[in-house]
Amino acid sequence: MFKNTQITKKFPLAMVTFAILSAIITGAIAYTNAKNGLTVAYESKIESLLESRKASVLSYVDRTKKEVGFYVKNPFVVDAMKSFSDGWQLLPKGKKEYLKGAYIGKNPFTLDERSSMHYADDGTKYSEVHRKHHPVFKHLRDVGSFHDIFIFNIDGELIYSVSKEDDFAENLVNGRLKDTGLANVFVEINENPVAGKLIYVDYKPYLPSGNTPASFIGGAVFDEENNYIGVLAFQMPIEPLDEIMQVTAGMGDSGETYLVGSDLLMRSNSRFYAESSILKTKVDTPSVQRALQGKKGIAVIQDYRGVSVVSAYETIRFFDKKWAVIAEIDSEEVMAPVNAMSTFLVISGVLLVFVIAFLGRYLALDIANPIVEMTSTMNRLANNDLGTNINVDRRADEVGSMADALVIFKANAIERNKLHKEVSYLANHDSLTGLPSRKCAVERLNELLEQALESKTELALMFIDLDNFKPINDTYGHGTGDKILENVAVRLKRCITEVDIAARLGGDEFIVIFPEVKSHDVIKNIAKDILLEINNITVPGVDHELSASIGISFYPSSGKDGEALLKRADIEMYKAKNSGKNNYSYS
Repeated sequence: MFKNTQITKKFPLAMVTFAILSAIITGAIAYTNAKNGLTVAYESKIESLLESRKASVLSYVDRTKKEVGFYVKNPFVVDAMKSFSDGWQLLPKGKKEYLKGAYIGKNPFTLDERSSMHYADDGTKYSEVHRKHHPVFKHLRDVGSFHDIFIFNIDGELIYSVSKEDDFAENLVNGRLKDTGLANVFVEINENPVAGKLIYVDYKPYLPSGNTPASFIGGAVFDEENNYIGVLAFQMPIEPLDEIMQVTAGMGDSGETYLVGSDLLMRSNSRFYAESSILKTKVDTPSVQRALQGKKGIAVIQDYRGVSVVSAYETIRFFDKKWAVIAEIDSEEVMAPVNAMSTFLVISGVLLVFVIAFLGRYLALDIANPIVEMTSTMNRLANNDLGTNINVDRRADEVGSMADALVIFKANAIERNKLHKEVSYLANHDSLTGLPSRKCAVERLNELLEQALESKTELALMFIDLDNFKPINDTYGHGTGDKILENVAVRLKRCITEVDIAARLGGDEFIVIFPEVKSHDVIKNIAKDILLEINNITVPGVDHELSASIGISFYPSSGKDGEALLKRADIEMYKAKNSGKNNYSYS
């Protein structure tokens, strides 16, 4: 075809033609692989974040079920319910108005601090009972992260609450609050009281709490003769779900995770709205619809703001309610590196054609070979082969710039893997003290119990609760409280060996697991050392002595599984606390 064309013209023409084709093909491959690789990486990342949030929410649900299930069967609660019922019956006529006047109207504290009033000095049997039991219920509300705790008699009268909001002393069967979520919990339990069965009612506005979103959970309480005597209920707060869902680590500038109920309304606050969006923002997107149908996946959709996002979705069971858990990142943020790379490839390709046109075949090969090598390297990187070496000589031309961009691409891929590991670490460790979290500690405890069963060795579990920590926290601020908790973590690790496991359950509660216990005396001595170490904690400007109460349980004598050991240790801790604090108790 070009037999009669001079080589000085044919060769440059051929080189330019091949250069153009090569540039187009190489750019297309690089763009496609980069896009696919980045998309896969982001999808993997967002799915990991979704699973992490779901696991945290389910852990919160499981913890709440266990707490509520434990309290409805607790002898203290049974005694309190009978005592409050007796005190209620002995009140003067107009019981509701009398109690509202004594505990709300004459309460010297502000609305948020009404629970600080331990009793009314009116000489009634009710106030005597309130004075005895209220501090314990107030403590249970605070450490259990509940908004309020309620006791109902079988007639539906709210004979006790911790927070003393306007629902206190009301009849929730036929009173003005009969259509509220709290009333629904009582009615459902009261119609068919079953021991151990918990009833949960989903979030909706609750008038006594300022019409803010509230959900409730409760169960029937039975006395020693198995007679149904009333209902114990708890008001669930919003904050724990927001603390889980609004963690921004790994979410970039535009990512967020949130929960949506079956009514398509948000159950956690949006990262992008200054005002509360719970029960206010409707999210009727394909992701939410599919999740509520029980499906799981990832797709590019328009979110509730009308923005194109990469959206991962899955169903979550919040108690007995089907919700959607969603993780999303703006498509623009996902594709930004790919778009930048495509521009770079186009510019580099054009420059490459001109260079080859003037320098001929030798220069074409000199440029083409490194591009082929980099393309191969990019393919390996796109397949997550992060050990791939970038074997391109250092040079100052556009090929060298492409190599530098490839180094950055590889560094970003390595950073994504590192971020994934960091997210996994954060999901299993307490962010303040660096100790293992409750979830991590429980999993490790179950593993050690299996080993103890196989090796027929004994295991010890120590439950540690700081005494009088809340007054310090309230007086000196959360910053001072955090310093104390960090100090406690350091001193706990100082008292134990490398094989022992110290963890923070939450608030001012810690546990220590001792595998392969040789002697109970050793564990007791360690408990004494821990008490002494905590006694010696001082924080500048804090004029409070710090102490702790410790409960100890042993496998297999105290229990055969993790839950039993934790309950036993918790009970022993309260024994130590009730015997004067700054002490330990064991079983």
